[in-house]
Amino acid sequence: MRNAWMAQHYHGLIDTVPTSTEEDRLNRVTIREVAELAGVSPASVSNFFHKPRKLSEATRERIQQAVDRLGFVPNDVARTLRMGVSPVIGYIAFELAGATTPEIAAAIEQRVSARGMYLLMANDTGSQQRERAYLQLFAKQQVSGVIIAPVGDVEDELAQMRAHGIASVLSARRAVSPEQASVSIDHVEGGRLAMRHLLDRGHRRIGFVASSLELRQVADRLNGALSVVGSVPGATLEIIPVPERSVDAGIACANDIADRSPEHRPDALFCVNDLLAIGVVQAFVAGRRVSVPGDIAVMGYDDIEFAKSTIVPLSTIRTPHVELGRAVADLLFEEMTVLEAGTDPEHRRQIDFSPKLVVRASTGGD
Repeated sequence: MRNAWMAQHYHGLIDTVPTSTEEDRLNRVTIREVAELAGVSPASVSNFFHKPRKLSEATRERIQQAVDRLGFVPNDVARTLRMGVSPVIGYIAFELAGATTPEIAAAIEQRVSARGMYLLMANDTGSQQRERAYLQLFAKQQVSGVIIAPVGDVEDELAQMRAHGIASVLSARRAVSPEQASVSIDHVEGGRLAMRHLLDRGHRRIGFVASSLELRQVADRLNGALSVVGSVPGATLEIIPVPERSVDAGIACANDIADRSPEHRPDALFCVNDLLAIGVVQAFVAGRRVSVPGDIAVMGYDDIEFAKSTIVPLSTIRTPHVELGRAVADLLFEEMTVLEAGTDPEHRRQIDFSPKLVVRASTGGD
């Protein structure tokens, strides 16, 4: 089905797809020249680019040295059109510059690279329209698979791509359809853990600092917090909106709170990510009007590298960034194998990771 769809999609190009001999001529250096220099067969050079795991490490090293010395560049476009196999995995994220995305992306790229493939990353900047535009681009390019940490609901688009042989996995969000593979974190439970901790510390006027409440990952944290605060008499949860989830936004939020009279301030803040919480702590401590945690306890979310190194070490909810990235990539390769076999199961794997509470000085821990 995949090759048939490609033939239709690229009907104006199929007649001019180079043969193996013509493909060699498109390069200034041929596969045969690489093979001769490396002392291997042309088939081994082909496996180096397409199926590297078939070769020993020593053979791969010899071929890599020959490729580097001769400046050989394989014609992946011709190979994709002729064989229906692309060496590219597409990755769409809504915060490529976010604190956790680079760590997740690095884990994915490591797995993809080990397969002799390439990761093409795209930033949708929180726009559902741009998100769909990237999905359409990846479909036209006939990538082998797509990983997406979505802003909107994209499962229908992914189902259409899957029907044409492009595997997909949702990252950091559990799929709604059982036919869509996903790797997610239980952010509802993360919200519960944070709120229980603050309530157990005796706090009753709690502020939830967040932007983008329409984003499911953020909404889940809020819903988890609300499910706990409602069970404690006298406890309240104030939603404190900020324009973005950044250190600067946290600083501005803290300054606004410090300007309130003490009786109208929250006695604890649950920030939807660590960057916001770091900004809040920084502003409170620098301004010397609010002590942490004496006047206001501060809780973050994600447990990024800098959370334990702030002026007041940050209590937070730890989410497994590296483990999530590895699981997303491994599940995508499983999906690619399933599609190559021509099967279409009604239930695909949906992996969930559990967050963990990390207690530090910002909420009165050690």
